[in-house]
Amino acid sequence: MKLRFLLFITLLAVSLMSFSKGKKIKPGLWYGSFNLAENVNLPILFEVKKAKPSFQISIINGQERIHLKDIQFYEDSLIIPFPAFASEFRIQVLSKNNVKGNWYNYAKKGNYFLPFEANNIIKSRYPSDENSVEIAGKWEVTFDYESNQPEKAIGVFKDGSYHCGYGGKSDNIVIGTFLTETGDYRFLEGATIKDSLYLSTFDGSHAFLFSARFKEDTLWGEFRSGKHYQTTWFAVRNENFEIGNPDSLTYMVSKEQIQFSLPNVDGGTFNYPADAQKDKVTLIQILGTWCPNCLDESQYLKTLKSTHGDNLDIIAVAFETQKELPEKIEKINSYRANLGLDYTFLVGGSACKSCASDLFPTLNEIISFPTLLFIDKKGEVRKIHTGFSGPGTGQYYESFVSSTDAFVKSLIEE
Repeated sequence: MKLRFLLFITLLAVSLMSFSKGKKIKPGLWYGSFNLAENVNLPILFEVKKAKPSFQISIINGQERIHLKDIQFYEDSLIIPFPAFASEFRIQVLSKNNVKGNWYNYAKKGNYFLPFEANNIIKSRYPSDENSVEIAGKWEVTFDYESNQPEKAIGVFKDGSYHCGYGGKSDNIVIGTFLTETGDYRFLEGATIKDSLYLSTFDGSHAFLFSARFKEDTLWGEFRSGKHYQTTWFAVRNENFEIGNPDSLTYMVSKEQIQFSLPNVDGGTFNYPADAQKDKVTLIQILGTWCPNCLDESQYLKTLKSTHGDNLDIIAVAFETQKELPEKIEKINSYRANLGLDYTFLVGGSACKSCASDLFPTLNEIISFPTLLFIDKKGEVRKIHTGFSGPGTGQYYESFVSSTDAFVKSLIEE
């Protein structure tokens, strides 16, 4: 025990000495970019603030802020992990105004990384342009239109000049997102420059870049997800366009009650149904901790649980990218702790939709993470919601929260 204590003190002293001698980076607004391909860069903004014991970095995506605090500083290098996802920056500090390195995403197969560099000299994501095209409004979007299986989406955009909250006042700033039947693309921020639209986001799990040209009342564009995926899209204005109802995509195909027996991250095996759920409204959340839409849903469920307390049970069934059970449990527990979630978490299996479908044979299929099951006091499934439209979707998110709050309350009062 004494030897371990001495070793700990030695390592701590070395760490503090390395930090004190390490290069510092200047507080303030920083501009960064990921290299996705030759001459293709994804821009982001982040803010550096002084905080104990060193500093805090906040990734900016429109109205979203992702705070990174657990920063490891060693001599001229920074290791910056994301609390909710299995990813991190490994960066070299070139000077107080410049850094360079890579972002690693461990949720993807192989050694997946994106080259990254940043400076605190540039103060905006895109240059200002007072004479650019106006694209605020609602759009009917078609992704991958050259394939046999194009995907429909809704594009919702608005002037972001006074919504970003970091001092950006350019007239051409745009914020918004794309909604699909299985979820949204979260908080996008960008700009219109002459006849072109540029949007990007980075949340520690995904790095999205959208670009398009406005031609003859149509946006013709390209979409990149990191360095591994690329497709085309086009969009036309259509205030009346809607996508499929997320409450009807997944449904019961059997009258048999849902049941499963799964590892509980708190230890032991959890059997459903159980006496604890008898005469109580239960929500079953099918998710993955690697999924940003699932994170948005988890934050909403946290609020819902705090509102209804013991009148509502929430059971999260997680499908993870890690291979071994202990690794899955460790990742889920980290996710739960970082978000402050106080409901039950189980290990469902590997991160695949077919794996989730196999676990729930009474449903037609699971087509999206997340999927949310609403179960009444009698144990009957009353509704199944596919995907999640988060805060970045504006009125769509507000409508979901309002209707879901009312629905859960009605189930509790039955």
